[in-house]
Amino acid sequence: MSKVTKKAIFEATQAVLTEKGYEKARLADVARKLSITPAALYKHFANRDALFEEMDKDWLKEVDAPIIEASERVPAENRVQALHDWLWLLSTRRQTSFAVAPEMLAFYKFELGRHDSLIEPRLKEFATAVEKIMAWDTFRQQRGQTVMQTFTYFYHPFFAGRWDDNLFKTIFETTWQELLPVIQQGLTDTHDN
Repeated sequence: MSKVTKKAIFEATQAVLTEKGYEKARLADVARKLSITPAALYKHFANRDALFEEMDKDWLKEVDAPIIEASERVPAENRVQALHDWLWLLSTRRQTSFAVAPEMLAFYKFELGRHDSLIEPRLKEFATAVEKIMAWDTFRQQRGQTVMQTFTYFYHPFFAGRWDDNLFKTIFETTWQELLPVIQQGLTDTHDN
């Protein structure tokens, strides 16, 4: 028997989640998909919840990786546009990813309902990306978190059911325009380090 990778386990778990839903899915179902025994899965995960939680975090990391990678410091004259484009990338990436994997979205929302502490690390990671793009001093200003909280509607899974609205882009641009004075504040004082 060949060694089973976490990637293969997560793929099998997602397939089981799609077929049976979280409530009916069992470790035995995942093991059967992998052609291994349930005991072999226990070598990797203590229980079903641990497996599903780690699979969910891995999936979300995969969804958000291109977004995080796209956050780079740019010259001062391009920062505002770069931030706008990055926020739109975040919105559209999540919109697309959540649409193609509705069972993962449902599970992610379920997990957030059970563990509201899951959102804080992601919010901080996004806020750090904003501050990196804008070259903001995070210890003094904390504007990255303000930006991410303002744009919650456009990336938080609880709002995913509203993202197919024809006015989604218009609402995004209106929100951007409302926040623009905060974003532009102090740009001339910002120094590249």
